[in-house]
Amino acid sequence: RNDCKLVVLALVINSEGFVKYSNVFEGNASDSTSLPVIIDNIRARTSTEKRAVVVLDAGIATEENLALLEAKGYDYVCVSRSKIKDYEIDPEGRVQEIVSQNKDIITLEKIKSAQTTDYLLKVKSTGKALKEASMNQQFEQRFKLEITKIRASLHKKNGVKKLDKVHQRVGRAIGKYPSIAKHYQIEVLSENDQATDIILHEQKSYQENQKQTGSYFIRTNLQTKEENTIWTIYNTIREIESSFRCLKTDLDLRPIYHKNDNASMAHLHLGLLAYWLVNTIR
Repeated sequence: RNDCKLVVLALVINSEGFVKYSNVFEGNASDSTSLPVIIDNIRARTSTEKRAVVVLDAGIATEENLALLEAKGYDYVCVSRSKIKDYEIDPEGRVQEIVSQNKDIITLEKIKSAQTTDYLLKVKSTGKALKEASMNQQFEQRFKLEITKIRASLHKKNGVKKLDKVHQRVGRAIGKYPSIAKHYQIEVLSENDQATDIILHEQKSYQENQKQTGSYFIRTNLQTKEENTIWTIYNTIREIESSFRCLKTDLDLRPIYHKNDNASMAHLHLGLLAYWLVNTIR
């Protein structure tokens, strides 16, 4: 949004999720480039007696940033930016099941992959799987409906039949639903520069992708034999994010149309105060 200024709220928290220190930084920059500045600033205001653990979401966890954190002596826990496809179950690990606060069953499993030397934890959530499956089904229905409309026009009197125009319509459908379209091969049959039919071929990758629904991978340079230790650390950022989402709704802080710095700071401080109260009660 070139017309709206953004800000970044950075927090230092303890193992119970209580906020020890916070600061606001400029947000009109990519997270991957602003991370070093943020880390150096907030680290200077915290205790250096203990080794700090930086918890990141996938958007900011670039390979360059992870290497930078390790070089500066920080441990990190993050979601892998890419889907790890070639892996094997670590024989030294064990499958653990955790029930989240919203009664979601979460399965933790340590894995090994040639892609990285980091400790990897495969996380599968029943709730996330149901949500993703529902979204994929909805997108698939809409994508197939678009293709059906294009195919139907081929048999109408004044429908679009010219081959290049049909390809353009197919291209727009692919651009609209890329996550589904990539699993299909679209064949446009033609005769004398006129499209006659459209055939969808489902790729094998789609079924494999369906099996991974609800799964993601946590990576860290921490070394531990307890899978739930890594999950507990990463789960802190999930708790904070979900709390802020809930609080901003309940406190009627959405939508955000602040016009000056003071209003923006008041918004952030009210959210932080509410989170402090909720976290203390928990």
